[in-house]
Amino acid sequence: MTTPTSNDARPLSHDPNWPRAGSWPTPGAADLDAPIDLALIGIPTSRTSLSPTNAHLTPAAVREALRRYSDHVVAPGSPGDRGKELDTVLGEALTIRDAGDVVDPDTEEGELAAAQTVRELAARTELVVVLGGDNALTVPAALGVSGDALASAGLITLDAHHDLRDGRSNGSPVRRLVEAGLDPSRIVQIGIADFANSRAYRERAKEWGITVIHRDELFTRTVADIAAEALEVAGAGGGPIHVDLDVDVCDRAIAPGCPASIPGGIAAHELRAFARTFAADPRVRGIDLAEVDATADAPDGRTVRLAALCVLEAAAGLAQRLGKA
Repeated sequence: MTTPTSNDARPLSHDPNWPRAGSWPTPGAADLDAPIDLALIGIPTSRTSLSPTNAHLTPAAVREALRRYSDHVVAPGSPGDRGKELDTVLGEALTIRDAGDVVDPDTEEGELAAAQTVRELAARTELVVVLGGDNALTVPAALGVSGDALASAGLITLDAHHDLRDGRSNGSPVRRLVEAGLDPSRIVQIGIADFANSRAYRERAKEWGITVIHRDELFTRTVADIAAEALEVAGAGGGPIHVDLDVDVCDRAIAPGCPASIPGGIAAHELRAFARTFAADPRVRGIDLAEVDATADAPDGRTVRLAALCVLEAAAGLAQRLGKA
């Protein structure tokens, strides 16, 4: 099957004064002794999904969508002081490498190999950004980011769903991570929505001590306020934090490529703001983007383009973290 694209098949324009994002090199011999700021890797899970999906094709689609954007970032200004805002070219400020996709992550052996690959990248980088794939990818992503520190690690999810189901599927990664040794008192779930869960899994979350921040809290609280609470809880053990950005937390109008997105989810700008805010915190060592099926997207590719922008927002947050933006 070919890589899904938007309905605009025209080649992208070329302007030497408007360089495009993406097309980052793979980690090579020259990187062995040099620090890597951000590593991108695909974990194309899809075969255990509760909903029919071709999410395994999404990493390639996100990489293609990145080419539609520049990597130029400008800091917000203020009245009376326009034109002096700090601006940053992410590809110049950061060392970014694309490690490609892992192979067959839906099998037990493939999942273990994926976790080991992420672990090796995390040991060399400030931030690993993982492209999915359905939400099953969060298991190897979080295990790899945590490494030997799983007992002190934290997890933050942006998700309409608890993902505490029994069995092995894209509906069970949070439960599986707890069973692997992640302390549920350091798990924060942001965006949990009405009519998208069951009482049984709500009760499981409560019994385990998971912090649940309802979608509706975003109507009265700022992204910065909620992110600060989440980081405090997830970081309480002093270990690394992994952030799962399940794009189905967004409103279905902006995320039609997510099989389980519902009307009334969060806005695109909120998801982007969370991606940048979390990446700016040094405790966050990994971020994944999950649950986008590029083949089910709207003709304009809006869901895949949002995922691509979240990659760039994470890079912008990392530049802030490192004092490069």
